[in-house]
Amino acid sequence: MGNRTVEHFDALAGRYSALRASGADLDPVTEVVAELVDLSGRRILDVGCGPGTVVCQLVRAFGAEALGVDASEKMIEAARREVGELARFEVGQAEELPVEDESSDIALMRLTVHLVDRPLAFAELRRVLVPGGAVVITTTDPAGFESFWMQRLFPSYTAIERRRFPDGSTLAAELGAAGFREIRVFPHTVERRFSREEALQKLRGRAYSTFVLMSDEEYEAGVAAAEATLPEEVRYDLRLLNVVARRTHVL
Repeated sequence: MGNRTVEHFDALAGRYSALRASGADLDPVTEVVAELVDLSGRRILDVGCGPGTVVCQLVRAFGAEALGVDASEKMIEAARREVGELARFEVGQAEELPVEDESSDIALMRLTVHLVDRPLAFAELRRVLVPGGAVVITTTDPAGFESFWMQRLFPSYTAIERRRFPDGSTLAAELGAAGFREIRVFPHTVERRFSREEALQKLRGRAYSTFVLMSDEEYEAGVAAAEATLPEEVRYDLRLLNVVARRTHVL
């Protein structure tokens, strides 16, 4: 993760939960992951854990022994503050995880894979998983960028995101090259609805790392357009991919 991106998440850490995280006991994305792999009582590593929202769900809903890792020191501080003693959190890069070999049953990367050096990160995931352990990568489906709610506000949005986000076939090939097998790609759509004011708070708070790669002029013009044109309720379908793979016993 680049320095500017880490700085972006450091700056957001204290308000990230309010801007982006689900307040549900078990959000729809975690529910789908739980249908794909057995989370109950497992040792789960959440890479790119942010303020610990998903980790908290894993512990409370599934009795998991969870560890959250994030490159942002401020996010880890927020996770320790918001989640408390329920789980352990460590500062670390996806490409060099502060985790022992074969110490996790399941590894999750949720809306994080576009921010990392994937070959290095996938090699690390393989290292820390037990033989037969599973990785679940949840990421935005590039096929859905044209319909994302911010697309019409920021002219460069779609091009920025297409450069960053891999599609399912790319992720499957890269996981295969890292030694994973039984690789499956599951498209998944989440219906999203929030108020005009919530949408404006996300924009004014620069809640998306996309803005790091956008000029200040375009960002400011997009916020002004949103203030002038957003409806009372923002409605869209978020298109996601869940990619599940198993660690083999040998490379």
